[in-house]
Formats: sequence, structure tokens, C-alpha cells
Amino acid sequence: MYNIYDLRVPMLKQKKYLRLLLSFAMVVSMLPFPQAANAQDLVATEDLAGGSSVFVFRESRKRPQSRAGGGTAILGGGGSVKSSGSGKSQTVRSNAQIAAAAQKRRAAAVAARKQAAKAAANRKVTMSNTLTAKAETFLDNNQTDAAIKNYRDALIQNPKNTRASDGLSNALTAKGIEVAGDANNTAATIYFDEAVKYDKQNDVAYAKLGSIYDANGQKDMAVVSYEKAVAINPDYSLLYAPLGLKYMDSGEIAKAETCLKKSDAAGVDNVDVRFLRGLVFFKQNKNEESLAAFNQALELEGRFAEAQYYRGQLLDRTGKTEEAIASYKTTLQIDPKFTPASFELGVAYYNAGDYNNAAAAYQEVIKNDPNNYQAHANLASVYRQLERFADANASYKLASAGVTTVDLFSEWGFCLGKTNEWDKAVARLLTAKEMSPVAIDNSNLGWAYYNLANSQIAAKDTEGAKVNFALAKTYLEVAVVQDPKLDAAYLNLGSTHNSLGDFQAAVNILTTVLSFRRDWLIATNQLGMGYRGLKDFKNAVATFKRVVDLDGNNISGLFNLGETYNASGNKKEAKKINDRLRRINPLAASRLDDVLSGKVVIDAARQTVEQTIPKAPSILKRPRFPL
Repeated sequence: MYNIYDLRVPMLKQKKYLRLLLSFAMVVSMLPFPQAANAQDLVATEDLAGGSSVFVFRESRKRPQSRAGGGTAILGGGGSVKSSGSGKSQTVRSNAQIAAAAQKRRAAAVAARKQAAKAAANRKVTMSNTLTAKAETFLDNNQTDAAIKNYRDALIQNPKNTRASDGLSNALTAKGIEVAGDANNTAATIYFDEAVKYDKQNDVAYAKLGSIYDANGQKDMAVVSYEKAVAINPDYSLLYAPLGLKYMDSGEIAKAETCLKKSDAAGVDNVDVRFLRGLVFFKQNKNEESLAAFNQALELEGRFAEAQYYRGQLLDRTGKTEEAIASYKTTLQIDPKFTPASFELGVAYYNAGDYNNAAAAYQEVIKNDPNNYQAHANLASVYRQLERFADANASYKLASAGVTTVDLFSEWGFCLGKTNEWDKAVARLLTAKEMSPVAIDNSNLGWAYYNLANSQIAAKDTEGAKVNFALAKTYLEVAVVQDPKLDAAYLNLGSTHNSLGDFQAAVNILTTVLSFRRDWLIATNQLGMGYRGLKDFKNAVATFKRVVDLDGNNISGLFNLGETYNASGNKKEAKKINDRLRRINPLAASRLDDVLSGKVVIDAARQTVEQTIPKAPSILKRPRFPL
């Protein structure tokens, strides 16, 4: 005889346990349901059906993922707007202009020497002036260290020696340029910082500071330095594009556009100006103009990863998915660690239903940027689509450190249910409900409590099951009040009443849901269970026959119809149904044999109906209903 579980029913004395037949429920738990939505369908909500309960996705099981750029000029998936390529070409251009400005400052200093010499009135002043003249000679011969020492000594003799302080500012600037080199070494910043202390109008020091901060990703400090440089000396035409890119990265589009106009007015046409133009148009949704600008930037510098990346976003934005994917791949050929392009590839592949490639793309993002929480969340959704639920749960956990949306907790709760971690599923769905106490979230929480109770029945924890069935009922009752057309909530509530032995309430509720979702197989089957529990064999047979008429291969419908015929005394029809079932599923027929032979006895008056979630449920559409 098969294993029979007992569940204490509140209406009886606590000493007495009721026998519960789960054989047919175990069969139902393996059943597929035929009303599957096409994999490409995007519907408002979908539910995943088990033998007796459904989960509702808050929007769609396959809601499209958003592009990393999100329609903005800020690089998605981590990162920021950069100048062309490695930044080396910009460094060379700005360095040349900065060097020319530095030469002008030196020439001005020479003119000041003669005037300053006349002011030497005493020994210290004379000594200070002598040291200054000596320092100037060293500086003219590019002996910056000796020049700096003599300027400092001159200022010790006469702190008011402006010729020395200005010269020291120039010498420190020259030393900083030397230390910075083409790579914009950050070690040079101490020289420029000291230079502007001695001369607050040292535009060269500010300009070079801006270049160093820019090259090393210190965006805010780069902006401050660039702004000071162009305010002192508006002739720094080559600084407007880098400054504009920093403004763009901060979302200050108007300022970025002003910088672009100043670059154009100065006649500057280089890769950075073209890139900035592309970003401005991108933000203004001028797709054709933006694409043209990025293409022009790539004409000057073919391995400009950022331009290639934004070109991909524009192609993606205009529906040219295959071309966009090719552009992202080209970006990664230029810079394999350019995570925004990998992120965009993941989005494009996911939205196209190519989940394996989407997973590979997001894994690449995470390898290079482990704290990219949105990539973890998106990868979790990919694993969910691939039915790799344990992997999905691990990714949702990592994502939750930085992404705390109701959708994440809702989907995570579903995946935990799929791995039979019902206590954890309840916890995640309770979080989702607290964040969004709407009908769907209450329904899903009821779904989790219902299935947690079922798992406790299997573990023979009848007291715990009673508590959680009661909690399921509470949340599901709230859900149907909040949304009187939410079919999932009605179905789950009806199943919960069946499990509690309140068959008349189950029949009433399931009849309601079938009034606005006619012939829904899972609800129809549960309605039959309710009639069976009431010993209303006529209606039970008619209801189960309806299931079988709608789907002749529905194993649960055939099993329940055969069992009900047997309970009503119609052994002949029960045997016919079992013969039919045997051709479809011998295991289910074998279990029904035990019922028909009397090895398993179902007493409907004492029975509490129970079913479990199948391992591989189908996807059921939830249609929209008018309010």
C-alpha cells in the first residue's frame, strides 16, 4: 500500500488524524498543462502552473531588459565617458598648446627682470634678486631642479619678491610637465598644486592638472581645473572638448553643448570634438546625426572603443539589433575589458531570446566588474529563463547587495520555490509584498505559504502545515479583494480551501474564477476536487470530464475522473478511464489500479485535498480584464 499522510483537520478533535491520499496528487505534480504561451509572447502577467497553484510575474515572465546606456550619454554597466582611445592623442594635442602658453609666460617674465632689478635697494633684496636672476638662467636652460632651489632661496631673502614667486610658479610648472610626461603621471600634481599657490593666475598649471585628472578618471577635479584654465585663458581651444565630455558625463548637457560651440568657433576639428558632437546628438535623440558624428570620429581613430560602443547603442536604439551586436563585438575586440559593451551584448542577446550567449556576456561583465549588481540581476533572469534555478538564486543573492527592487525579490522568490526552498521563497516574497502590497504580491506570497505547507505535509509536520495554510488563505483573501479579476489569487485560494477541507468555499471561489477565465484547466481540475470532497459525484464527474474533453491527454483529469467514477460506484467506467490512462502514463494508471482495487481508500468526507508543484511547469497566459 502506498504511503498515506495524515493532516489534522480543525473541525475534528486534535487526538484524531485524518488519512490523506496523496497518490493522485503525486501524479498531478508531474503533469504538463497544455495552455502554454509562445516563448516570444510578452504579456502583462503570466503564471506558472503547478497541479494546484500558480505564480504571477509582476509584468512579464520575459520582460525585455533595458540597455545599459538607458538613452543617456553615461556609459552603462559601470564606466564613464572618455576621450578618444587611450587618451594619448588628446594628451599630445593639449600638451603642445600648454607648452606654447608656458613659453609666453617665460617671455613675459624676461621683460619683468629689468624692471625688478631697479628695485634692489638693500642687501637682502639685492641677494634675492641675484638668486632670482640665477634661477632664471637655470630655468632658461631647462635645469628645473636648480631653478626651483634658487627661487626658493630668493624668497627666503625677500618673501615679497614677486619676480621670484612668479618664477617659482613657472619652474614648478615646468617640473610638473616633466614628471607628468605623455602618460599624465599623477605624481606631477604636487608641483602644479604648489605652482598655483605662488601664482593663482597660472593657467598652464591648471590646464595640465585638468589633463592629469582627466586621464586618471578623476572627473570632478578635472572639471574644476579645466574651468579655471579656460577662465584665465580662453585661448585654450583644445580644452573645450575634454571639458565638454566631463560635462556630458555629469549630465550637464547645456554646458557640454556650449563647449562644443566654442570648439567649433575656434575651428577645432579633432576626434574628441567629433565624439562630443555625437554624444550631444545622442542625448538629443538625433539618431542619424549622432551616428554620423561617431562614424566621423572613427574615421580619424578607428580603434576608438567608446565611439564604437555608442555606435552600437544607436543601432540598437533604431532596431538594427544584428548590426548593434556586431558593433559591440568590435568594441570588445578593441578593448576586451570594456564592460559596458559586454553588458549591452547581454541585453541584446536576452531580448532576442538567445539566453546562452546572454549568460556568457553577463559573465564577462562580472569577471571584469564583480560589483556590477545590475549585471548579476540580469544574469539571474537569464538563468531563470534557462531553468537553471539554483544558479539564478545565487545570482539574485549577489545582485541584492546593490539592487533592491520589488521585481528582484519577487522573481527570486519564484526561483527559490523551484528549488523547493519554500521557507526562503516565503521570506523573499514577503519582502516583495512589503515593498509593493498589491494584489499580485499578496497572491504570490499566498502561493509560497501554500506550497510551504505542502512541503510540511510531506515531512509529516501537520501542525506547521495548518499554520501556513491559514497564512496562505489570509494573503490570498486580501489579494482577491484588491483585484477581483486576479485569476491566480482565486485559483490559489480555491486550492488552499481544498487543502483545508473547506470544499464548499473552494467550489464557490473556483466557480468565480472560471466565470471570467472559462475552461482554465488547472482551475477546472481543482473545482472537480471540491465537488469530489463534497461527495457531489455528479458534478465532480462532469467537471473532470470537461478537463478530459478539453485535453484528452490530461493525466490529472483522467486520473481524477477514474477515481471519481470508482467512488460513485461506476466501476465499469472507472476501468475504461484507467485503460485509457495506461496508454498515456502507465505509472499514473498503476496508482489508479491501487485505488480501484481497494489498496488505497479515499473517504471524501474525511479527505483534505492536496497537490504539489510540478518540476517543469508550463507557462500560462494571464489575459487582461477590463475594470
